[in-house]
Amino acid sequence: MGARVEVNRLSWKIGGEAGYGIMSAGTIFAKTCTRLGLNVFATNDYPSLIRGGHNTYIVRAEQDKKIGCHLEAVDLLVAFNDESISLHKDELTHEGGIVYDGDKVDIKKFQIRKDLKLFHVPMFQLATEAGEKKVVQNTVAIGASLALLDCEKEIIYSVIKDIFKRKGEKIVQSNINMIDAGYNFIRQNYIDHKFNHKLKKINSEKRIVLTGNDAISAAAIKAGCKFVSIYPMTPTSNILHFMADKELDYNIIVKQPEDEIAAINFAIGASHAGVRAMTATSGGGFSLMVESVGLAAMTETPLVIVMGQRGGPSTGLPTKTEQGDLRFVMHASQGDFPRIIIAPGDVEECFYETFNAFNIADKYQCPVFILVDKFVCESMKSTKPFDTSNLKTDRGAILSEKNLQNLDYQRFSITDSGISPRVLPGTRDGIFMTTSDEHTEYGLYNEEPELRKKLMDKRMRKLETFRKEMPLPLIYGDENADITIISWGSNKQPILEAIEFLRNDKVKANFVNLVYIFPFPTERVIEILDKAKKSIIVEMNYSGQMEGLIKEYTGRSIGHHIRKYEGVPFTSDEIYLKIKEILKR
Repeated sequence: MGARVEVNRLSWKIGGEAGYGIMSAGTIFAKTCTRLGLNVFATNDYPSLIRGGHNTYIVRAEQDKKIGCHLEAVDLLVAFNDESISLHKDELTHEGGIVYDGDKVDIKKFQIRKDLKLFHVPMFQLATEAGEKKVVQNTVAIGASLALLDCEKEIIYSVIKDIFKRKGEKIVQSNINMIDAGYNFIRQNYIDHKFNHKLKKINSEKRIVLTGNDAISAAAIKAGCKFVSIYPMTPTSNILHFMADKELDYNIIVKQPEDEIAAINFAIGASHAGVRAMTATSGGGFSLMVESVGLAAMTETPLVIVMGQRGGPSTGLPTKTEQGDLRFVMHASQGDFPRIIIAPGDVEECFYETFNAFNIADKYQCPVFILVDKFVCESMKSTKPFDTSNLKTDRGAILSEKNLQNLDYQRFSITDSGISPRVLPGTRDGIFMTTSDEHTEYGLYNEEPELRKKLMDKRMRKLETFRKEMPLPLIYGDENADITIISWGSNKQPILEAIEFLRNDKVKANFVNLVYIFPFPTERVIEILDKAKKSIIVEMNYSGQMEGLIKEYTGRSIGHHIRKYEGVPFTSDEIYLKIKEILKR
């Protein structure tokens, strides 16, 4: 007997060299699954090469539950070359399938499991016979996949039209023709095929599908960001592309300067002039920005910095994911000064916390970091449209011309909150001085020890003021849990599903999600850890940076850790199995 038919539960993977349109195909397939009404997660993997190297894109779709990560296993593999077969054939589930071009791939030289189903589709021939470029083989592959999955191809027509409409009707029709070519080839040549996975349209709530970078960009626009300066660097480059595309629609100035030093200095200047500003980078680029982070802090200039982590040191793993920059961001630039670090873990948090970051930067007049990683930046996830009804802009303490009448204005006045009201340049009677040196309350250069202490204390009081309104870590999962999992960032997504797997094994688990990392929520974490029966921390770095941070601020040790630093993200089944091993000890 064969495996039972799975309807609307699929893991689809496409692999090949750069130049085959792997990323485009993955995006199209993910959006198609979303329009079918399914929950979708999609992620890519590619080397740091301009051309060539092995590229993959995984799309996972589920009808009955929300998902935020991929799995180790794959149901249907589209392989454009021998390497894709060699690397991924053993990932296939029982009676899984492989779509390949037998004119390009020598399937006979591989030891293929007997349960797997093979579907030769002459993708290159179908594309070139139609007078198309070989790159549209990817669209042929999507059409073939949909036929195997018994999916209505009309759904993808609307996706094709939306994606390619800017390129003109000819390109739209060309891609539709290639969908038909792949679809019809399967129907004509595998008429009796019985692939055990199906995709069917269902009625469901409206969903959008987007990456973490998309969500950060959309939130910045919603927050009123009017100046963006970014030197492109994986994994945050697409923020630049997104914002540049919307520049005229939302009256935003978007600049790609000559380097990262210019990028952050442009953003500081724009913010000083009174507009909300943002920059984005990765570890190598942030290394160049470090001195200017201190400038923003000393001049008390609001600034939002998106820091996308990838494997280091140096150039390291330019297109892979890691969480090795937490300590770097916490301590970057010389001296002590207030900064706030927020680490969203999925597209929803990327949107809402980016909006919050702009309000926090304005209110507390300091650098605010959105600390993300390649996994959350570039992975796509379906979600219901963001609810913006309660999002209110807070520009903080800004004095108007009326406020300044008969006022001896001091830009850096010493206050109990640490926040000094500011004046936007150009405001009548609002002339002030500012400098990167230590200064008086008026902003004049001064090195007097007693005044230095007062100004330093004033700036650092911002953190204590922020603690009073800082959101505390959320706990997901079971009450009175057998095991408590602590983590941060994109690990949230696979951990939540791992908890479901554990629950199926009658193991109660909960998850502490650290989003607001600095200032550290010491009292709340102490409370949680003191109640935990057994604790495990999950993070993507070698040295256990969050584990060390918890020890530093709480004095508590976490019983067990799961670390990964190969450049690839956790999967939910991987975390589940590692926790099961720990429970057996």
